[in-house]
Amino acid sequence: MNIKIISAGAGSGKTYRLTQEMVRLMREGVRAGGIIATTFTKKAASELQERVRVKLLSEGLNEQAEDLTNALVGTVHSLGVKLLQRFAFEAGISPEVAIIAEEDQQILFNQSLATVLTEERVENMASLCDRLGLSSNEYFDWRREVRQITEVSRANAFSLEVLETSRQRSFESFRVYLGEPSAKSPEAFNAELSQMLLDSIERLESNADETKVTKDAVKDLKELERDLRLRGELSWRSWAKISKLKTGVKSKDDVADLLEFAKVHEQHPQFQQDIKAFIDQIFELAIAALDEFAAYKKKRGLIDYTDMEALIMELLKDEQVATVLRSELDLLLVDEFQDTSPMQLEIFLKLSQFARHSIWVGDPKQSIYGFRGAAPELMQAIIEQSGGVKPEDIQENSWRSRQDLVFASNAIFVKAFAQMPPEQVALIPQRTKTQEPIEASDALVHWHFEEEEEEGKKRSGRTPGRPWPENATAFALREWLQRKVYVLPKGEKQYRLAQAGDVAVLCRSNTDCQNMAEALNRAGFKVAIARAGLLNTAEAKLVLACLKYLLNYHDSLSVAEILLLGAGKDIETIVEDRLDYLKSYDAGDVTNRWGTNDYLIRRLDELRTETIELSSTEILHLLVEDLDLRRRIVSWGKANQRLDNLDVLRKLALQYEEGCNRLQSAASLGGLLLWLNELETEERDFQAAGESPDAVNVMTYHRSKGLEWPIVVCYNLEKDIRTELWGLSIVPEEGTQIDLNDILGNRWLRYWVNPYDKQFKGTNLAERLAQSPIQAQKIVQATQEENRLLYVGLTRARDYLIFPTTNTPTKWLNRAWHEGKDEFPTLDANVSDTPWEWAGIPLSKETETFTFSRDFEQLDIEEADIAFLELRAGKQKHPPLFIDTWKENLIDQIPAHHAGELITYASALHIESLLADFNQISRAVKAFFHAWQADYSPAALNEMTAGLLSRFEVAEWINPEQLLPAGLAYRNFLDNYFQDSFYHQRYSLRHFYGSRIFEREIDLLIEGEDGIAIVQFSSYAGDMKRYRAKATELAPFLYFSKDGVQQVFRETNIRTFVHFVLNGAMVELFFD
Repeated sequence: MNIKIISAGAGSGKTYRLTQEMVRLMREGVRAGGIIATTFTKKAASELQERVRVKLLSEGLNEQAEDLTNALVGTVHSLGVKLLQRFAFEAGISPEVAIIAEEDQQILFNQSLATVLTEERVENMASLCDRLGLSSNEYFDWRREVRQITEVSRANAFSLEVLETSRQRSFESFRVYLGEPSAKSPEAFNAELSQMLLDSIERLESNADETKVTKDAVKDLKELERDLRLRGELSWRSWAKISKLKTGVKSKDDVADLLEFAKVHEQHPQFQQDIKAFIDQIFELAIAALDEFAAYKKKRGLIDYTDMEALIMELLKDEQVATVLRSELDLLLVDEFQDTSPMQLEIFLKLSQFARHSIWVGDPKQSIYGFRGAAPELMQAIIEQSGGVKPEDIQENSWRSRQDLVFASNAIFVKAFAQMPPEQVALIPQRTKTQEPIEASDALVHWHFEEEEEEGKKRSGRTPGRPWPENATAFALREWLQRKVYVLPKGEKQYRLAQAGDVAVLCRSNTDCQNMAEALNRAGFKVAIARAGLLNTAEAKLVLACLKYLLNYHDSLSVAEILLLGAGKDIETIVEDRLDYLKSYDAGDVTNRWGTNDYLIRRLDELRTETIELSSTEILHLLVEDLDLRRRIVSWGKANQRLDNLDVLRKLALQYEEGCNRLQSAASLGGLLLWLNELETEERDFQAAGESPDAVNVMTYHRSKGLEWPIVVCYNLEKDIRTELWGLSIVPEEGTQIDLNDILGNRWLRYWVNPYDKQFKGTNLAERLAQSPIQAQKIVQATQEENRLLYVGLTRARDYLIFPTTNTPTKWLNRAWHEGKDEFPTLDANVSDTPWEWAGIPLSKETETFTFSRDFEQLDIEEADIAFLELRAGKQKHPPLFIDTWKENLIDQIPAHHAGELITYASALHIESLLADFNQISRAVKAFFHAWQADYSPAALNEMTAGLLSRFEVAEWINPEQLLPAGLAYRNFLDNYFQDSFYHQRYSLRHFYGSRIFEREIDLLIEGEDGIAIVQFSSYAGDMKRYRAKATELAPFLYFSKDGVQQVFRETNIRTFVHFVLNGAMVELFFD
């Protein structure tokens, strides 16, 4: 078979090799449109395509770089959709391929399952679960078992005939270990047990054994006897419990017959019937659900991703399609082949037969997704039958990790993966010790934790339980980082001091991650972890309370939450207020609903009518903005995390609406709240990860695949291996080899159920299975998978790999190093030596023992300030930008002032007509004074004055003969009063007074040696006894003018005058 297998270990430059291979082949004539390249993630696809394009351009292959957009590069699912669209007619489907979103598939399957789950079937399964002890296991759900069978069978293309055969063979293979049933009837068994229970209780109560263990035994037996009497039967876990009953030494003979009888419960005819019935029912429900689900999708023209893969498998068998692909397909490139599912492997094998070149790149040592359907044994068969991996196709260099880390990995895993050639496991480090700075300490770090010895007590030698080990790890990390650790992060050129974001703590399960995150928080670290519980956070509770109150204003619980979280009231105040309200309500003294005296509640009442036609997402957005919830949330601390959680909640609302659109169902605010509640129940309401340079990364070993960090802490090394035989297993037919022409054939699905739940250990069935070849095979498989997972974890580190240990043995690491034996220790906390060496070089570690007390203090987490706009003040009155001294009352804004004595320089102008327009006359007179020039001839002055009076239309009331003497007297007065001065007529002034602008025209500004005088004309024509009051009216204008002139002329001696132009007089205005 024309398949080139490239082995690329962790950090060996896989993407670089893929780029080189693609560019080389394109240089040799491979067409971009003839390339199919599959990657595990969209990010990897984008990175590969970009690197290839850059490489082509650097080599001058511009045309090929331009054509690269025609290549099919993407995930398996995205490429599958494109193939189906291309060959839609041959596949018998619409070109508009409608793929069911993964998040919708569960909903649609549940609807199909509900159709086949009749009341009789549900009751039957519930009864079987009770007898098999499955109901007492909170983590067990038989519906989930049904779904798992359907998923595995579809992912492996098992036909209904194979499933039917699997149903029969599952029980037949299990029955071998169950023994032979008795001919005695179930009723007889139960009756005999009842009598023996009563007899045993009587003997135990009448003997002289007063030990606690015997008293507890009597209590347990009484409960079991009551259950048997009321229900007529006991669960098999109860039979097993009786068979292992412990009593005091004096009472052993009194219960010996009972224990012996309980041990042979396997002969009970109902025992095997229940096991068989449960297995049969699980398979029958799965088969019925598959039929119903297929009919449901066909009726609506839908397919899911598994259907898509099945369609492509059938499509590739079409001769016309095969002919087209043979002519078009130049290169098939498969990335991360070890993570592909069986059906995907079948597709890739078919496509490899059509392609001129087929390159598969990956690392079998990193095949850790068996729970997702990946089958390492199938991949290994393909490698072997395609000629194996050639030496030139092994990526032998490690570009990621420091020398000691690579050597340690080589030493451990060449031994752990003994079935693989050493050259496919070991790597050559390119970051050698000669390149390391003097500040870099040992790459291998061993932290050992001991409990601090209490005064007067000897150390027990036992490790305290959780959360002590997690707290110890977190506080040790804090102390270690404070010692100035130097790292070389990916993409950087120089070593620098490590920070929290450079650290990743790897755990085995999500629960372990949660415990570790809490410990790191306690040690003062921020933590980057995607954990459930979003809807239980204070910020989400506040938003949801507002949404619920919008939906139903009678929801008093939501009102209480809004008052608590939004208004900041304490619980006692809220309760007292509620009780007072209820008393008033009962007395008929209430007119408003409870809580409406709070701003948030009142505003929500106003928004209720505004949001009638808005979608749930729009309502949520409106609440966040209108109520300024971000500002309230930030004040609670952990600002960034809370704001990120708020964004996640908004995304969930959008996701809900998109799901409704896909499922063609109505979206509503009530529907959103129900959907969110379902997420919370299923623990799928994940918070924001909170990733940042100052946050420690916490995740499972599985999630760490494909990532790297300068510092990696490998936690949970003490975990036991999981070798349970319960549940599903894909079993190959005995005596058959994997056929590459039918890679999915010759296999069946085995399902076994544990009839004892937690009482399994110590039963006859447990002893038989422990000696069985199936258990031995399971141990081998589990050990191999564990080794692969540990390899992934240990190879994530670039600079430092930390092993935290306690007095509990590191069984996981021990099994990898000691060929499956976990009782032999690997790390010694008393020495710096390790048992590992490579290339003749022994490896050492930095070993340190930390002692901690049982209690750890809570350290504060440093919070960076959040930049926020100033709090919104709402509608406010603001003064206009320009100061208007005529319209505004500004007397209170200027200093105290008073008018001086009146200075008369000429007699008042005599105007006889009572109908005269004095405003117009005063305007004309002002213009006259502005236009007066001393060097004008008498004739010119007379002509100018007559023309001016005519233009202002006041000639009938005043004539030049009256004005000319007044003008001459005014000018003589100025020359005498302000000697040697320069006159600025109609001086324009503009300046800032505080934040406002004063912009006016001064009638006359007199600039002299001793200072400046401001003269403003007044049109007042009344009795001059009121001159002081009239002069004071111009005080604001003169004050702001004076302030502006001071700024412009840098002069402090400024006098201000009011000129009564119709009365031939002036008055000086003084400011205190």
